[in-house]
Amino acid sequence: MARRRIPPAHDLWLTATDLSSLRAGWARVLANHGAAGGDGMTVARFAETAEKRLLKLSVDLRRGCWRPGPSRAVDVPKRKGGTRRLMIPPVADRVVQGAIGQALGPVLEPQFSDASFGYRPGRGVQDALEAVARWRDRGFWHVVEADIVTFFDSLRHDRLLQKLDAALSGVTGAGRIVDLVALILEGHAQETGVQGSGVPQGSPLSPLLSNLYLDALDDALDDRGLRLIRYADDFIILARQRETAEAALEEAREVLAGEGLELHAGSSRVWDFDRGFAFLGELFVKGMQMPAREESEENPVSLLRAVAEDDAQVEARTEAEVRAGYDRGARVLHVTEPGRRLTVEGGAFAVMAEGGHRLAGIGPARVGRIEICAGVEIDWDVVRHALDHGIPLALTGAGGETAGLWMPRATDRAALQLAQARSVLNEGFATEIARALVAARIRNMRTQLFRRTQESPEPELVAAQATLKLALARLPGHGSVAALRGAEGQAASVWWPAFGRLVPDAPVPFRRTRPAADPANAAVNFLIGLLERDMAQAVTGAGLHPGFAFLHSAQDGAAALVWDLMEPFRTPLTEAVPAFLFGARRLRPEMFRLGRGRIEIDTAGRRALIQGYESAVARVVNAPGREERLAWRPMMRWQALRLADAVRTGDPSRFTPYLMEP
Repeated sequence: MARRRIPPAHDLWLTATDLSSLRAGWARVLANHGAAGGDGMTVARFAETAEKRLLKLSVDLRRGCWRPGPSRAVDVPKRKGGTRRLMIPPVADRVVQGAIGQALGPVLEPQFSDASFGYRPGRGVQDALEAVARWRDRGFWHVVEADIVTFFDSLRHDRLLQKLDAALSGVTGAGRIVDLVALILEGHAQETGVQGSGVPQGSPLSPLLSNLYLDALDDALDDRGLRLIRYADDFIILARQRETAEAALEEAREVLAGEGLELHAGSSRVWDFDRGFAFLGELFVKGMQMPAREESEENPVSLLRAVAEDDAQVEARTEAEVRAGYDRGARVLHVTEPGRRLTVEGGAFAVMAEGGHRLAGIGPARVGRIEICAGVEIDWDVVRHALDHGIPLALTGAGGETAGLWMPRATDRAALQLAQARSVLNEGFATEIARALVAARIRNMRTQLFRRTQESPEPELVAAQATLKLALARLPGHGSVAALRGAEGQAASVWWPAFGRLVPDAPVPFRRTRPAADPANAAVNFLIGLLERDMAQAVTGAGLHPGFAFLHSAQDGAAALVWDLMEPFRTPLTEAVPAFLFGARRLRPEMFRLGRGRIEIDTAGRRALIQGYESAVARVVNAPGREERLAWRPMMRWQALRLADAVRTGDPSRFTPYLMEP
């Protein structure tokens, strides 16, 4: 059936990229109340500076420097079981795609068949259902039920772009529009890892493109004694004779095969109204029509709203905690039990036991890092889902050391890191930062001993406390980084024997060893691995280079700045925690054994260490110079940001390390 084709009198490219079109695209995104994309930008946050963002989008598009942002992969449960994956573009991308769709609609709509009802202005599900009843009453009694295999994932980009180019032939600005759509499709392919096919179901442009792609099916099967009713990729074909319907099924299979699509063999069949069938949530039996027991799948807009509602609930809880002066920070998801499997279900990270039983699930909005121990299986989808949401994923050894690390794409902070390098090479600046770090380390060791001697004034601990106090008093006289390293070393020679007295059954005198030669050292080493990964996130999150350090020597392959900023946190998190765990008998000697030349920790011991550490970092403490209280991970971020501020301004006094309170 021939359709009209009305080329617009205006430039399609200028229309799509005009500020007014982008405003209209934004209005639709705002009205849909959708979820954030892979960049984490919510609709509410975009709205705060919408006009400024829309103007920048228009300028970037016309200059040719706009690029699609990262999508967010969300697996939503289907009513019939299994999951459906949505790829949610960022809000800005949805605005751009909405503007393109608005510009393309008036050109493409007149070319579409009357048999198409899905996602078209003035048409909907009810119109399609009325068409079914109308042709049934006119004797079209035989039905071809058809189900396309993974339709949205199977659309071939080359075919789709050819169709778009042909549909826009002779339209001013069409070439640049086709190039922009190609850029969006290529961005989706990079996100999914499947080159050359697929359109995102969370995109406002996808319904229009899918209708264009299936227009060939409409042309081939509508009329000629057949009646096609199609809603997006869900369609039926009606015929007066069964033989005609059977031939139509084979023709549909051939037409779709030519487009790179396939029909499900088991669910594509010839049926009739006597036996009944379901279509678009309605059940047709003989001359009756009623709601089907199993409703059709929800459309992407409603699914995106549901995801956004879940996000809003998490965000509301987080904001309430912050208003109360409590910043818990995103949690670390530890999977340590051998035989466990980590996968993705319904958009959440799911921990599975042997046999497939789900033990726990946590949404990505509340995960700051994932840690996987040896013996745990991990699905590739977990890596992709983590990186899509900016979540690092660490593989750890039995001793807590970092065996490998997947990190999200880093944000370039060249200017800050150049300033950092200059600061490291500035002897005066570096000395002041190193002095602050050494002072915090020694002060926190002394505070820990002070707390213990308040309960039990053992002479050895009282003497060590006095020696550390004297070391603090001498720090202003050390005028170089090398001298400050020496001062810290002397303080450590006092601290570690005292630490050994805090840990039941520790060797006397206690010496620090790596690899561990005893359970206490093994516990400290394990917790240092956890603290190191926490601090690495804080350092990179602040835009600092992890290798350019002030106290520790910079060297290839070492995150020296991470070790610098760990100094104030070592006593409360990697030393006080194991002392408490051994004292409370949560850690016991039988959890440690000598193997492969070092002390190894069994599963129960690793679990006790992780639980003890997580309990400690969840507690809130006062931050120097701040009114609100922070948990330890936000405190680490705060300290890294303070250092970044000092580097940026050239003022070392702006850096304030964490100090334990007596």
